[in-house]
Amino acid sequence: MKRVVLPLAVVLAVLGALAIRVVVEGRAALAAGDYETAARWYLPLAPHVDEAYAKLRTLTKSEDPAVALAAWRSIRAAARATRSLWQPHADDLAEADAQIATLSAAAPGGGKLDGGDPLAWHKERLARDVRPSLAAAILAGVGILLWVAGAFVLARRGTFAVGPTGVIVLGLALWFVGLYKT
Repeated sequence: MKRVVLPLAVVLAVLGALAIRVVVEGRAALAAGDYETAARWYLPLAPHVDEAYAKLRTLTKSEDPAVALAAWRSIRAAARATRSLWQPHADDLAEADAQIATLSAAAPGGGKLDGGDPLAWHKERLARDVRPSLAAAILAGVGILLWVAGAFVLARRGTFAVGPTGVIVLGLALWFVGLYKT
């Protein structure tokens, strides 16, 4: 039982410390008026995140199109930066993309050069997702875990063994494939 309790306590302590850091940094950014940074310090159910999005939404209502566009871009950047296995603030991201496309198409010089529809052009550009796919990221992560686990077992044994070496090779291969697919 002690073999399980101590590692579990260490893991919970580290996660708790990380959560406290996220909330403290998020609140500090919010107090400094850096709403995009506050929104990027994402933790599910952390109150500073929703408050930061609310402050950015207030800025989107500015009479100055440049300020409104910058606020929508901040909402978009914060939402995209916090994607992990799920997309927090997906509705905010979708609305930000639509508003950015509309404001950009209406801006002087914001149209497409070949005479096409500027709004459609901006929407198409914003819809592109150049980040690695979730599957590729998971594949690379599993590869790293296998590589580390194989190296750990090999180091504990102190001698060469085919099993752990195979796990290391498989882990490295999965990692390379995951990186290549990104």
